[in-house]
Amino acid sequence: MDKRLVVFLSVTFGLSWVTWAIAGILTGAATQGLYVSAAMGAVVAVSMFFPLAGALAANAMTPEGQRIDLCVKPRVRGNGRLYALAWFLPAMFTVVGGVLFFLVFPQHFDENATQLRMALEAAGVPTEQLGLVIAGQLAASLTIGPLVNSIPAFGEEAGWRGMLFPLLSTHMSERRAVIASGIIWGIWHAPITAMGHNYGVGYVGYPVTGILTMVVACTSIGCLLAWLRLKSGSVWPCAVAHGAINAIVNVATPLCKAGPTLAGPSPKGHVAGIPTTLLAYLSWRRLSAEDPTRTH
Repeated sequence: MDKRLVVFLSVTFGLSWVTWAIAGILTGAATQGLYVSAAMGAVVAVSMFFPLAGALAANAMTPEGQRIDLCVKPRVRGNGRLYALAWFLPAMFTVVGGVLFFLVFPQHFDENATQLRMALEAAGVPTEQLGLVIAGQLAASLTIGPLVNSIPAFGEEAGWRGMLFPLLSTHMSERRAVIASGIIWGIWHAPITAMGHNYGVGYVGYPVTGILTMVVACTSIGCLLAWLRLKSGSVWPCAVAHGAINAIVNVATPLCKAGPTLAGPSPKGHVAGIPTTLLAYLSWRRLSAEDPTRTH
């Protein structure tokens, strides 16, 4: 096995899983669910930089001529259209996916946003401002959200799309590499998925079905991000898109009586994620099917 791959995966998974295990035990998130612990959420945000640490470690232990270019230069000039797509496209497939989810599961639609109302009341905010709060959240997710979230997202993207995807592409076709890297990315989330991140706890098949759903979501999203990486020559459009997804991913959740589920309304669910999957297929088709190891 490629030494660079071994080092990258060992450092990335080792740092992340050990940190999450310790923090989960100390905060109670390991038994109560991640979503009840703000401290655990902060730990997860910091751990987004661990794939970057893994990439740097892999390059540091590799002869200079064999190092992977992480493509950390922004390369904004000439890539304005790609940055715009990265910024706004996640909002489009999130909204479409949310609408699709409520069409399939109309019984889950809560036009009164009851859970959000209760949260506002607990915070002393007049419920008459509910519409303003929702509009404000949507506006933030389309403006400042992608920019702010792109910083921690860069920590992941420098690892997954900066190191892992191009490294795998030296051993297999880009189409296979993007699938393999997406599966690895999804499995990386397994401990926090089991703690309730994205889907809560107690669903049918918990936590295995949640982990599998996250693997599918990461693989789909990874196809778009890999295409951005190759098209722009930089991981920053990937970071912006990743940050945009994180900014808007739960925008429809207050309207769902069931909260986050394996089906949606987040685009990381298997029903609300259908638009993402279709977009992923189009991105995947644009990748090379040529195996670099094949002799001619």
